[in-house]
Amino acid sequence: MKLWLKIFLSILLLSLTTLFISTWFVINKNHINNLNREQERSLNELELIRISLESNVDFTSSSIDSIKTIINRYGEYYGQKGIYLLLYQDNEYIYNQLKTLDTSSYETLLSVTLNHRMVQVLNGGTLRYMLVSDLLSEKNRTVLLYCRDINEIYEARNQSIKLIFSLALLLSVILGIISYYYSRWLTRPLAVLQKGAKAVASGDYSIRITETDSDFSSVAEAFNQMAGNVNRHTRELKERARERQEFIDDLSHEMNTPLTSIQGYSEFLLSANATEVQKRRAVQNIHTDAKRMREMYDKLMALTFAREHALLLYSVNIPELLDTLKESFKPTFIQHQIVFKAETTLETLKADRILLQMLLTNLINNSLQAVQSGGMIHLLAYEKENKPVIEVTDNGCGIPKDKITEIIKPFVRVDKSRSRKTGGAGLGLALVSRIADLHKAEILIDSELGKGTTVRIIFSTSMD
Repeated sequence: MKLWLKIFLSILLLSLTTLFISTWFVINKNHINNLNREQERSLNELELIRISLESNVDFTSSSIDSIKTIINRYGEYYGQKGIYLLLYQDNEYIYNQLKTLDTSSYETLLSVTLNHRMVQVLNGGTLRYMLVSDLLSEKNRTVLLYCRDINEIYEARNQSIKLIFSLALLLSVILGIISYYYSRWLTRPLAVLQKGAKAVASGDYSIRITETDSDFSSVAEAFNQMAGNVNRHTRELKERARERQEFIDDLSHEMNTPLTSIQGYSEFLLSANATEVQKRRAVQNIHTDAKRMREMYDKLMALTFAREHALLLYSVNIPELLDTLKESFKPTFIQHQIVFKAETTLETLKADRILLQMLLTNLINNSLQAVQSGGMIHLLAYEKENKPVIEVTDNGCGIPKDKITEIIKPFVRVDKSRSRKTGGAGLGLALVSRIADLHKAEILIDSELGKGTTVRIIFSTSMD
């Protein structure tokens, strides 16, 4: 059963139940008041009749005939008013206007005592009576019974009940219409929410709920936030899936070239009558391609390490780290006649030493691939606007403006032929970007073709 229908039925049933109970209480209370009023009236009239009878006849000494004569006159007079009298003396009915009623139904009233009166409401079929008895003479047991027709009181109650049922039927229709529209209006925000949830479930993450109701605004805001988060996460998942697929495609392509080369040269060595010079050249090419594949593997492992490595922030001694890098690259710099300068105004930097060294190593490697023999690489660490900054500058070939935003993606290279010659796999800046993200650092790349490149890493972590 739908919520709006439950609310509709609940309101209708509660309203009608409250109406019936309250009106029944009012009708019943009014009926009891009418009966009490009739009882008081009957007692007063009986008292008047008794006084009048006692002034006209002595019930202890008068004859039965004289008593009958007098009571008969009273009976005729009051009978016209719907009042009936009964006179009982010495276990006999001297006068009885209640012959339509069974005497056993009011027999208890005849046991009334002196100075006490007894009252009884009697249902005589289609008629209802109020009976009051009074003892006139204890000596000969003379009892006067007063009977009033109170059918009008019960008829009035029945008419009220019929009227209430008629009004209840009318009110049921009115309340039903009001309750229906009220329940639909009350549950309208839920219907909107349900529609939005179905849209999200079907894949429409752009759906948003208009916050028109102040009571519903928090729910609508939470739903819109949820839909926005789902939309964002879905886009991120799609982007990651796309990047992963591109990564696999690029990896397959990058692996294919050296493997084809290795396979070709190895077949040449196995099948051809090559000279020693040719064999040496083939082995050198196989070694170069194998070295390239090894570097590709190392970079991929480094990316995996950076992705899964728990970040351990310590105070890294920057001068010591730069000295380590100088010693590590010294043979390469000498071999390629590269001028390398490392300067720092920073003493320490809060970072993960392993990842920070990996980041700088890859930046230097990228510069080595870009500069010609006799070129220059400058590593500088300093503070700017209370933030640690490390930058690597070279005077190499530079990066085209349209490639700067793409260069941090895996397997993206500025000069593919040059990268293959130097053994580059296009993973260096992708690794740098990942390590920077782990440190919540920002990467800025300034480059100009033919003049060189500056890669600047701005850390958000405070310095010791």
